[in-house]
Amino acid sequence: MLRLSATLAILGIVVSACGPTSLVSYTKPNVSSDTANRNFVECRQEANALFPAAVFTQSVPGYGGYGAFYGGYPGWGGSYIQARDANEPLRAQHLSDCMTLKGYRQVIHPICTREQLAGRQYQAVSRPPSGASPNICAARTQGGGSTLIDLSKPI
Repeated sequence: MLRLSATLAILGIVVSACGPTSLVSYTKPNVSSDTANRNFVECRQEANALFPAAVFTQSVPGYGGYGAFYGGYPGWGGSYIQARDANEPLRAQHLSDCMTLKGYRQVIHPICTREQLAGRQYQAVSRPPSGASPNICAARTQGGGSTLIDLSKPI
Protein backbone atom coordinates (compact mmCIF):
# COMPACT_ATOMS: atom_id res chain seq x y z
CA MET A 1 0.00 0.00 0.00
CA LEU A 2 2.91 2.32 0.75
CA ARG A 3 4.29 1.78 -2.74
CA LEU A 4 0.93 2.65 -4.28
CA SER A 5 0.77 5.88 -2.25
CA ALA A 6 4.32 6.81 -3.27
CA THR A 7 3.53 6.11 -6.91
CA LEU A 8 0.40 8.26 -6.80
CA ALA A 9 2.34 11.11 -5.15
CA ILE A 10 5.02 10.96 -7.86
CA LEU A 11 2.35 10.82 -10.57
CA GLY A 12 0.69 13.92 -9.07
CA ILE A 13 3.97 15.82 -9.16
CA VAL A 14 4.65 14.78 -12.75
CA VAL A 15 1.13 15.74 -13.92
CA SER A 16 1.23 19.10 -12.12
CA ALA A 17 4.58 19.84 -13.76
CA CYS A 18 2.85 19.64 -17.14
CA GLY A 19 0.57 22.60 -16.40
CA PRO A 20 1.27 26.08 -17.72
CA THR A 21 3.68 28.17 -15.68
CA SER A 22 2.85 31.54 -17.23
CA LEU A 23 0.18 33.58 -18.99
CA VAL A 24 0.94 35.74 -22.02
CA SER A 25 -0.81 39.08 -22.49
CA TYR A 26 -0.32 41.87 -25.00
CA THR A 27 -0.08 45.56 -24.24
CA LYS A 28 -0.01 48.73 -26.30
CA PRO A 29 0.03 52.28 -24.93
CA ASN A 30 -3.11 54.41 -25.36
CA VAL A 31 -5.29 51.54 -26.56
CA SER A 32 -8.63 50.77 -24.92
CA SER A 33 -9.39 47.29 -23.59
CA ASP A 34 -12.12 46.91 -26.20
CA THR A 35 -9.72 47.66 -29.05
CA ALA A 36 -7.06 45.35 -27.61
CA ASN A 37 -9.59 42.52 -27.21
CA ARG A 38 -10.90 43.05 -30.75
CA ASN A 39 -7.35 42.94 -32.18
CA PHE A 40 -6.56 39.80 -30.18
CA VAL A 41 -9.71 38.04 -31.44
CA GLU A 42 -8.94 39.06 -35.04
CA CYS A 43 -5.40 37.67 -34.77
CA ARG A 44 -6.61 34.47 -33.09
CA GLN A 45 -9.26 33.92 -35.79
CA GLU A 46 -6.66 34.47 -38.50
CA ALA A 47 -4.29 31.99 -36.82
CA ASN A 48 -7.09 29.41 -36.50
CA ALA A 49 -8.00 29.82 -40.16
CA LEU A 50 -4.39 29.52 -41.38
CA PHE A 51 -3.45 26.65 -39.05
CA PRO A 52 -6.57 24.60 -38.23
CA ALA A 53 -6.43 21.91 -35.59
CA ALA A 54 -4.56 18.83 -36.75
CA VAL A 55 -5.10 16.43 -33.88
CA PHE A 56 -3.32 13.10 -33.91
CA THR A 57 -4.12 10.43 -31.36
CA GLN A 58 -2.28 7.33 -30.28
CA SER A 59 -2.89 4.64 -27.73
CA VAL A 60 -0.22 4.62 -25.05
CA PRO A 61 0.18 1.53 -22.87
CA GLY A 62 -0.42 2.26 -19.22
CA TYR A 63 2.08 1.36 -16.56
CA GLY A 64 1.11 0.77 -13.02
CA GLY A 65 -1.14 -1.31 -10.95
CA TYR A 66 0.08 -3.91 -8.52
CA GLY A 67 1.44 -6.12 -11.28
CA ALA A 68 4.21 -3.66 -12.13
CA PHE A 69 5.48 -3.64 -8.54
CA TYR A 70 5.42 -7.35 -7.90
CA GLY A 71 7.03 -8.61 -11.08
CA GLY A 72 3.84 -8.75 -13.09
CA TYR A 73 3.17 -7.43 -16.57
CA PRO A 74 3.90 -3.64 -16.55
CA GLY A 75 0.99 -2.91 -18.90
CA TRP A 76 -1.51 -4.28 -16.43
CA GLY A 77 -2.74 -0.74 -15.65
CA GLY A 78 -4.45 -0.48 -19.05
CA SER A 79 -3.78 2.17 -21.66
CA TYR A 80 -4.92 5.68 -22.48
CA ILE A 81 -5.36 7.82 -25.57
CA GLN A 82 -2.89 10.66 -26.02
CA ALA A 83 -3.92 13.54 -28.30
CA ARG A 84 -1.54 16.06 -29.85
CA ASP A 85 -2.36 19.08 -32.04
CA ALA A 86 0.48 19.40 -34.53
CA ASN A 87 -0.54 22.96 -35.53
CA GLU A 88 -0.78 24.45 -32.02
CA PRO A 89 2.78 25.89 -32.03
CA LEU A 90 2.16 27.45 -35.46
CA ARG A 91 -1.09 29.09 -34.27
CA ALA A 92 0.65 30.47 -31.17
CA GLN A 93 3.51 31.89 -33.24
CA HIS A 94 1.14 33.46 -35.77
CA LEU A 95 -0.92 35.04 -32.99
CA SER A 96 2.22 36.53 -31.46
CA ASP A 97 3.47 37.80 -34.84
CA CYS A 98 0.07 39.30 -35.71
CA MET A 99 -0.17 41.18 -32.39
CA THR A 100 3.41 42.41 -32.77
CA LEU A 101 2.63 43.71 -36.28
CA LYS A 102 -0.32 45.62 -34.80
CA GLY A 103 2.08 47.35 -32.39
CA TYR A 104 1.51 45.28 -29.23
CA ARG A 105 4.22 44.08 -26.92
CA GLN A 106 4.10 40.63 -25.36
CA VAL A 107 4.21 40.48 -21.55
CA ILE A 108 4.61 37.19 -19.69
CA HIS A 109 3.02 36.88 -16.25
CA PRO A 110 3.66 33.99 -13.84
CA ILE A 111 0.82 31.79 -12.59
CA CYS A 112 -0.02 32.66 -8.96
CA THR A 113 1.19 30.12 -6.43
CA ARG A 114 -0.99 28.67 -3.68
CA GLU A 115 1.17 30.48 -1.15
CA GLN A 116 0.53 33.84 -2.84
CA LEU A 117 -3.23 33.32 -2.86
CA ALA A 118 -3.49 31.55 0.53
CA GLY A 119 -7.30 31.56 0.37
CA ARG A 120 -7.52 35.34 -0.06
CA GLN A 121 -9.21 37.20 -2.91
CA TYR A 122 -7.60 39.97 -4.90
CA GLN A 123 -8.75 42.64 -7.30
CA ALA A 124 -8.59 41.66 -10.96
CA VAL A 125 -6.44 43.80 -13.22
CA SER A 126 -8.68 45.53 -15.74
CA ARG A 127 -5.83 46.18 -18.15
CA PRO A 128 -2.53 44.30 -18.44
CA PRO A 129 0.45 46.36 -17.22
CA SER A 130 2.98 47.53 -19.78
CA GLY A 131 5.64 45.30 -18.27
CA ALA A 132 6.17 42.47 -15.84
CA SER A 133 5.41 43.40 -12.25
CA PRO A 134 6.18 41.37 -9.10
CA ASN A 135 2.65 42.09 -7.79
CA ILE A 136 0.84 40.82 -10.91
CA CYS A 137 0.20 37.14 -11.50
CA ALA A 138 -2.40 35.01 -13.27
CA ALA A 139 -5.02 33.19 -11.20
CA ARG A 140 -7.14 30.38 -12.55
CA THR A 141 -10.87 31.06 -12.75
CA GLN A 142 -13.65 28.59 -12.05
CA GLY A 143 -14.47 28.39 -15.76
CA GLY A 144 -10.99 27.07 -16.54
CA GLY A 145 -9.54 30.34 -17.81
CA SER A 146 -7.13 32.76 -16.18
CA THR A 147 -7.28 36.36 -15.05
CA LEU A 148 -4.57 38.74 -13.95
CA ILE A 149 -4.71 39.87 -10.34
CA ASP A 150 -2.81 42.45 -8.31
CA LEU A 151 -1.42 40.90 -5.12
CA SER A 152 -1.03 44.37 -3.59
CA LYS A 153 -4.81 44.96 -3.76
CA PRO A 154 -6.69 42.41 -1.62
CA ILE A 155 -10.48 42.59 -1.57
